[in-house]
Amino acid sequence: MGEEIRAGERPARPEGPERVGWFRRAARPGAADRLAGSGSASGLGTDTGTSSGTGTGPARSRLLWGGAIVLFWVLVLAGAVLASVGAWVRRTFGVISMDQLLSNLAGAGGEGAGGDRIVASGIVSGVLVPAMVVLAVALLCEFGRRDLRRRELLRGRGRTALRGIAAVLTVAVPVSGAMALGSTIGVREYVQAVVRETTTGLGLANYYVDPKPELGIRLGGGGGRTSAELGAGGDGAEPRNLVLIYLESVEDAFADDTRFARNMLAPVQESTAGWGSIPKLRQYEGGGWTMSGIVATQCGIPLRTADALSGNTELNRIGEQGKEVERYLPGATCLGDVLAGEGYRNVFMGGADARFAGKGAFLRTHGYEEVHDLSDWRELGETELREDWGLSDRRLMDRAKEEVTRLHQAGEPFNLTMLTLDTHEAPWLYDYCSYDPESEEALSGITDCSMREVAGFVDYLDDQGYLDDTTVVLMGDHLKMISEDASFWDELRDDEDRSIFNRVWSPDGVSFARDEIDQFSMYPTLLELSGVELRDHRAGIGVSALVPEREVPEGTILELSEQEYLDLVRSRSVDFYRELWSDAGAGSAAAASASTASGGTLDLPRR
Repeated sequence: MGEEIRAGERPARPEGPERVGWFRRAARPGAADRLAGSGSASGLGTDTGTSSGTGTGPARSRLLWGGAIVLFWVLVLAGAVLASVGAWVRRTFGVISMDQLLSNLAGAGGEGAGGDRIVASGIVSGVLVPAMVVLAVALLCEFGRRDLRRRELLRGRGRTALRGIAAVLTVAVPVSGAMALGSTIGVREYVQAVVRETTTGLGLANYYVDPKPELGIRLGGGGGRTSAELGAGGDGAEPRNLVLIYLESVEDAFADDTRFARNMLAPVQESTAGWGSIPKLRQYEGGGWTMSGIVATQCGIPLRTADALSGNTELNRIGEQGKEVERYLPGATCLGDVLAGEGYRNVFMGGADARFAGKGAFLRTHGYEEVHDLSDWRELGETELREDWGLSDRRLMDRAKEEVTRLHQAGEPFNLTMLTLDTHEAPWLYDYCSYDPESEEALSGITDCSMREVAGFVDYLDDQGYLDDTTVVLMGDHLKMISEDASFWDELRDDEDRSIFNRVWSPDGVSFARDEIDQFSMYPTLLELSGVELRDHRAGIGVSALVPEREVPEGTILELSEQEYLDLVRSRSVDFYRELWSDAGAGSAAAASASTASGGTLDLPRR
């Protein structure tokens, strides 16, 4: 049964843990264990269960401790990556919203958007660099731990303190990283919006007006007839053609030559002298990128992602390799839908690739028959372009002069929408532009050049007499992006009263009844400027700037307090957007947009 103790031998130490100081540790095998091992080797038949049992505890302990160390460093790495991604987003884009992130993340690497370079920068700064730093720190800590063990300094209170520090870091690092990223992309506001809407029931559907059933009589009932049929002596006024130019990232502050090296908007201000303007055109809360500005001003709603909350992920397919979203907010009624239903021909011209961020899909879904973009300019042999972005504003305006002439000669009412490009970050200086590097940033000279080209186009409209029957609207698509790595950081970061640049021409003259509106209210304003009569002057959630607030019926966003308005704009409105992103919720916009072109001299590909 047991081992005999021979004469002269010391008894083996008792098995089991022995106490050393404040800690217990597993006993090392004594003489009896060694004898048992030798007996087994010689076939003496000792109990093997005892031998295996003494090794199981320490082995399991080492395994668990090793797993804990790995988990610790994985969590530290996760926290470091989250914090680094948040810092990179702030440096590159500034503070953004969840909708902006979700709307652009999938398509960030889209062709013609400079996205590949941005994605590469994000991977290096947000993932590779923190991973290398954490790996280096982990190796140093491991070497240091082994050295301390050899010197027997990792015992007692020293070991307890080390484990306590590790436990704190295991929680603090990932939590801090998540908070840093969350504050950058608006996670808290996103969650608050979901909770607030659940408790209050306040949503966009409560204030949304579909302009289709609200349409009044346009131009004496002349919808669909040509300008020749509605000319002098006709039974209605001439339809007002619409030229709508979105100026990339242009805001009113750019005219302040006390803040900047020059008044960058001077060329456009001179060419639009005497035009109307809205003193404070506000970017909506949560907006701030091109598609959000287009959707807000043409549909009267915030751009919301078709995410899991709405049971539709169509928007999140934008930018996937080899795929293009076919229908973009098909359930919404937007500017192009209404004008197409009134007999307008809708044409879009932009320097960049229309596939990026689903811009082309949006336009084609909402009544635009022609969408001309980077692929067209390449096909036509244009050379003045930036390969990763698109055609220069100078050449875009030259092409636009040809297009507006063609449209005007065709005799149909038209809507020509354009989007400039040169003033987008990162700055790209064409040969025809210049700036003083001693006193200003490159984007200052670039913006001045872009505005000169736009002013030249406006002068062309005036010289040709097109302003006699055409409404012209110039406005920024959103405020300038503010981030540490972007231009004008010092000049704009502390400005809390920023507004979007705008100028408006109407053949009948224009006088705005309100000095301050948001981007949503530009939608009904554009419709009424085009001659479309809206019941109650409403479309989307917006209210036309042409009507005084006192004359607006009850039940509009103008009645809301500032906090109620913010809650409404931030609301997720899941059911509402489920309908807008569903083909089942779409009206007859596609059918209404089918009008035929007459004439045509400009050799542009039809897309």
